[in-house]
Amino acid sequence: MNNEKFKELNNKQKLQYIWDYYKIPIIIAIILIFAIISFVRNRLEYKPTVFNLVMIDSNVTELIAESLLDGFADYCEDFDPDTQQISLHADYDSSTFNQGIGIYSNRQKILAEYSVGTIDATIAPKDVIEELAESQAFGDLSEILPKAMMDEIISKGYDIIHVSYEDPATGEVHDFPAAINISESLEIQKGFTDINGKISPYFNEDCYYAISPNSSYLEHDILFLEYLIMR
Repeated sequence: MNNEKFKELNNKQKLQYIWDYYKIPIIIAIILIFAIISFVRNRLEYKPTVFNLVMIDSNVTELIAESLLDGFADYCEDFDPDTQQISLHADYDSSTFNQGIGIYSNRQKILAEYSVGTIDATIAPKDVIEELAESQAFGDLSEILPKAMMDEIISKGYDIIHVSYEDPATGEVHDFPAAINISESLEIQKGFTDINGKISPYFNEDCYYAISPNSSYLEHDILFLEYLIMR
């Protein structure tokens, strides 16, 4: 259609003509605009996670468990809720560790999360801690924690899980403290309110706190342990 004929069309006919002949470019342009808006909004709203806690084999759902971090957010003086976030994931289940095959097994996936520092700290029963510790999922607390803090933990008689591993390069055997029993922590002892309004324990047995050796936020990992047992 030439320009003269197009000018003779009324507004409705012009819009119909444009849609009939250019609808695909128009649709693509609209999709791109929405994609750009979404990308910009996500970038503006992005908050880095400065403490990522995992609970394995707990009795809580992820939503309920987050109450455990409410007080810590206030206790952590350098935490800014407007620009940062702390998170807790309580959907990890050790009974699924052997599901999948090879590098795609759930056990390998969680070990990969520890190795890249996606998980900062863990609360779990003793058997789970010991199983994951065999693959060096947790760091040496005697090196991670300040000496005065570690000395106080020892002097107060906290139950500590020690693990050993053999350095494949040298054959040297290393023994180190990997987790601390936090079951007597007031925050853990409070338990949580379930969907029926009943107070229930976070775990059915003693639970231990361990820190990932590759955590990017060791200061917050240490501060959370202080929040639990040192106040």
